[in-house]
Order: sequence, then structure tokens, then C-alpha cells
Amino acid sequence: MGELFSNFGIDPKLLFAQAVNFFLVLWLLNRFVFKKLLSFLEERRKKIEQGLELRDRAEKEVAQIGNARHRALQEIKKEAETVLSQTRDLARQKEQELLRAAKEQQEAILLNARAQGEKDKEDMLKQAQQEIRTRALFLAEQALGRTLTPKDEKRIAKEMVQALKHYAE
Repeated sequence: MGELFSNFGIDPKLLFAQAVNFFLVLWLLNRFVFKKLLSFLEERRKKIEQGLELRDRAEKEVAQIGNARHRALQEIKKEAETVLSQTRDLARQKEQELLRAAKEQQEAILLNARAQGEKDKEDMLKQAQQEIRTRALFLAEQALGRTLTPKDEKRIAKEMVQALKHYAE
């Protein structure tokens, strides 16, 4: 075997020293570098997996929040439509009540005006009757040249009132 090594130009002592050096470096690398490097890579792999899991959970939560937001917006929209509809109905009712109250007030004012007109008419008629009565009596006294008795005054007043009523109609 020595001849085989010499034919290839290999020195067995040097080969043995290189083998020892190789295994020594391999042992040192395995002891100090590879274990730490492998543990670092394992930690990195775990962190990446955790990050992916967190991302998946976050995506699910964002989707759930989006769905909840959409449902809440739909609910709020329905409530707003309900409130708006109720407000419209209430406004219509108030409008009708106000119109009814205005109509009633208008009718009351009209009735009061008519009553006041009738009262004024009656007052004016009474006043006119009194005036005519006074003047008629005065004229009758002057025409007759004497003072009229209360009986005569009543008779003449009745005749004048009847004549006035006839003209007023």
C-alpha cells in the first residue's frame, strides 16, 4: 500500500495529519458553530412560522371586523331609515294638527266677527230707533203743538219701529 501512495505522490504521514486536522476542524465546527447555527436557523424558522400564523390570524380578524363593520353600517342605515320615516310621519301629523288648529281658529274668528257684526247691527238699529223715536216725537210735538203723553210716545215709537223694520228688510 505504501507503493500505491508513493505512485500517487501521497505522503501517509501528511495524509494522517490532514485527516486529524480535518476531523479536529469538523469537531470544532460541530461543537461551536454548527449547533449554534442550527439553533439560530431553527429559531428563525419558528419566528417565521409564528409571523405567518399571526398574519393569518390578523387577516381573519380584519375580515371579521370588516364583516362586523358592514353589518353595523347596515343596521345603522336601517335605524336611520326608520327614524327618518317616523320623523316624516310625525311631521305630517303635526302639519295636519296645525292646519286643523288654524282652521278651527279661523272659524272661531269668523264666528266672533259675525256675532260682533250682528251685535253692532242690533246696537245700530237700537240707536237708530232711539234717534228716530226722539226726532219723531219732537216733530210730532211741534206739529201738534202740544206735549205728548207717554202712551202717545209708545204708540208713535211702535209705528216708527215697524216702519224701520219694513225698510230694513
